[in-house]
Amino acid sequence: MKILLSVLCLFLGTPISALTAEIDNGDLTVHQKNVAAIEKKEMTVINDLHAIDYTLNTKKKAVAERQSAIANIQEKIDLNTARSQALAGEIEKNRTYASRRIVALYKLTQLGRLNYLASADSMYQFFYRRTLLETVLDHDRKLLRALTETIRDLKRVSTDLDRQKQALSRLQQDQTSQIHQMTAAKNKRTALLKKIRNEKSLELAAIASLKRSANALNEEIDRLQDDSVLPKKVEGSLPGEFTDVKGLLMMPVKGKIIHFYGTYTDKRFNLVNFRSGINIKADRGEPVHAVFRGTTLFANWFKGYGNMIIIDHGDHYYTVYAHAEELFKKKGDPVEAGEVIATVGDSGSMEGPGLHFEVRDHGKPVDPMHWIRTS
Repeated sequence: MKILLSVLCLFLGTPISALTAEIDNGDLTVHQKNVAAIEKKEMTVINDLHAIDYTLNTKKKAVAERQSAIANIQEKIDLNTARSQALAGEIEKNRTYASRRIVALYKLTQLGRLNYLASADSMYQFFYRRTLLETVLDHDRKLLRALTETIRDLKRVSTDLDRQKQALSRLQQDQTSQIHQMTAAKNKRTALLKKIRNEKSLELAAIASLKRSANALNEEIDRLQDDSVLPKKVEGSLPGEFTDVKGLLMMPVKGKIIHFYGTYTDKRFNLVNFRSGINIKADRGEPVHAVFRGTTLFANWFKGYGNMIIIDHGDHYYTVYAHAEELFKKKGDPVEAGEVIATVGDSGSMEGPGLHFEVRDHGKPVDPMHWIRTS
C-alpha cells in the first residue's frame, strides 16, 4: 500500500502525508455519514412511536365521543319508539269509536237534525235538545280533530325515528372504523416497543428522547409560570399553604411505586440518568386523585408524557400527573384535594399502565416522597 502511495505521490507531486490525510478524511466523512444515517433511522422509529401514541390517544377520544353520541341517539330512539307505540295504541283505541261517530254524523243530516228538534214537546225540551245536539257535535268534531292530529304526530315521530336510526347506523359504522384504526395503532405500537427493547441503539435513542421530553416539560412549566399565562392562582389553600402539608399528602393513585425520584444508573447500558418524579404501577382505569387543592394549569397531551395534568397549588408549587388514559379537568378548572382528575393509562409510556407523578417547587422537581405520607 505504501509503495503504491509513493508511486502516486511521485506521479502527482503530492506529499505522502497530505494524501494519507485526504484518505483518512474521506473515511471519516463516510463514517460520519453512516452514523448520521443510523441516528436518523433511530429517531424515525422514536418519532413514529410518539406519533402512534398521539394517534392512539386521538382515536380513543374519538371512540369515546362516538360512544356517547350513540348512547344519546339510542336514548332518543327509545323515547320515540315508546311514543310511536303509545300513539299507535291511542289511534287504534279510538278508531272504532271514531268510525261509529263518523257514521252517526253522516246519518244525522240537516233534515234529521231539524226533525229531532221539531219533535220536542215543549220549548224547554227544544232548547235542551239543541244544546245537547251542539254538545255532541262539538265533542265529535274535537274527537276527529284530535284523532287527525294524533295521526300527524305519529307520522312526524316515525319520520324522526327513521332519521335517527339512519344516523345511528352511520355512527356505528364510523365507530367500527375508529376501533379498527385504534386496534391497528395499538398493534403497531406494541411491535415498535418490542423492536426498541430488542435493539440497544433504539433503546438508547428512546432514553435520549425521554430526556428531551423532560427538558421540554421544564421549559413548558417555566413558560406557564409567567403571570401573563397563568390562570388565577390559588392562595391560602386549606388546611393551609401547600408547604403546611409536607409529608402529609396522600398517594395520587392506588398502586406500587416502581421507580423513585433522583439520579440512577441504568445497569443495561451503564448510563447515569435523572428521574424527576416517581412512577407508580397501577391498573388501567384506576382513578387518579389530586393530592391538594389548586387550579388546573395544564391538561392536554404532552410528548413523552402522554395525557398530562399540571395543578398549581399556589406559591409556585405544582404537581404533575402523566400517562393518563382520560383527563377530567381542563385548563383553569378548580381542583379539590382528593378529587378524581384522571384515570390511569399508558399514554406516552413505554412501561405499560401507570402514573408518573411529580412535585415541583418554582418549576424545579423535588422528591415527591418527602411530601407523601408513607404510613
